[in-house]
Amino acid sequence: MNDATKQQSDDSFIPDNQSDGTASGFQRRKLNVLIVSESSLEQTNGVSGSVKHILDRFAEHGFSARVIAPQPAPESGEYAGYPVDAVPTVPIQKFNVAISPKTPIIQSIEDAPKPDIIHVAAPISKLGHAALIAGEELGVPTVAIYQTDVAQYARRFARQAVDGVTDGIAPHHTGWLRKVSKAAGEKAEDIVAKRIAQMHNMATLTLAPTDQARQRLESFGVDPSLIRLWGRGVDSDLFTPTRAAGGHAAELHRAWSHDDTMPVVGYVGRLAPEKQVEQLAALADLNIQLVVVGGGPMEEILHEQLPHAVFTGMLHGDDLADAYAALDIFVHTGNEETFGQTIQEAMASGLPVIAPASGGPIDLVDTNVTGLLYHPNDEDDLRECVTRLVEDEPLRRLMGTNGLAAVQGRTWPNMVDRLIDYYRLAIELNLARRA
Repeated sequence: MNDATKQQSDDSFIPDNQSDGTASGFQRRKLNVLIVSESSLEQTNGVSGSVKHILDRFAEHGFSARVIAPQPAPESGEYAGYPVDAVPTVPIQKFNVAISPKTPIIQSIEDAPKPDIIHVAAPISKLGHAALIAGEELGVPTVAIYQTDVAQYARRFARQAVDGVTDGIAPHHTGWLRKVSKAAGEKAEDIVAKRIAQMHNMATLTLAPTDQARQRLESFGVDPSLIRLWGRGVDSDLFTPTRAAGGHAAELHRAWSHDDTMPVVGYVGRLAPEKQVEQLAALADLNIQLVVVGGGPMEEILHEQLPHAVFTGMLHGDDLADAYAALDIFVHTGNEETFGQTIQEAMASGLPVIAPASGGPIDLVDTNVTGLLYHPNDEDDLRECVTRLVEDEPLRRLMGTNGLAAVQGRTWPNMVDRLIDYYRLAIELNLARRA
């Protein structure tokens, strides 16, 4: 990573302290925030996790808030003392996608007490669109959070759908279908990219997690003047290398390393097609123990593809933190990430990180300092990176130490406070536009 790229990476976690200032009437008073999330708070993913941390910090600040999110809602109907209104959904790849018509959502927002800001987490469906429309009609500023490269997903799913038609057909009969597959993928990506641009251009501000994500949004057609950089926090009290010294994490490491006879290489995350966990099959004959932490639609297939791996299933809280601490090397395989929250959690746990040189990891991993970046989809390069760290324990310890230092200060309270600064900036921009 060169100095310019390093600066871009650092800036992704610091608000733009430009001359925009903040609206004096809103600068210090407690805000009333409506959060509209495209993910149920009961699901485990980056969108819902971020929303929960934001609400936790709001409670500490004494802010008022309300949440609208896909079903299911928390059993109590609230989170951190804030009400959560759930809208109907359909499952797609085990992800609940909102299907409620826009009109009743807009009406429910406009009938409720007027918020100071509308926070729209990962807008893509009618739910996020309704929130942005309601903001325009109410004259309330909106802050849209870009978290998922749905356009990339659309490209892959479209190609897979067409490719599935060719199964069992002789190759010389399918050349034209392959061309259709490629065209279908590109067309699907273009359609979704235009949808993303439409959504984010409606917002007062869009917050992108990394410079790579910012560039991606601009390529879709999002107005660059609307985009700011806002990263994600990490719970450094939960994810810490001190866990490795004893207790459950030490027991896990002894078991997984077969009494310290081999390094433990692990993946943590959703087991879904876009995560490309099957690439870990390239490590099959290395002298390592592979550990896969997580669950999802690919879990059954991955058990077949990675027969010698340890599968823990989905873990949370202390169990998840202990699993990180029991690893020696962390490997992230997905090359469609806008950020890569598990990379930060691994770094906070004192682990060296190996990840593809694509998307969010480019900004998060300082190559040869906190970890290694491999060429996306190049399983030989992935294998070489893992082999290098397996054979060099001092290097992986040094990278782990460097990674821990890199995420110091990226706590969730700090990151949410920076988010609130952006809320106040959006309020001022909105007032100026309507003056």
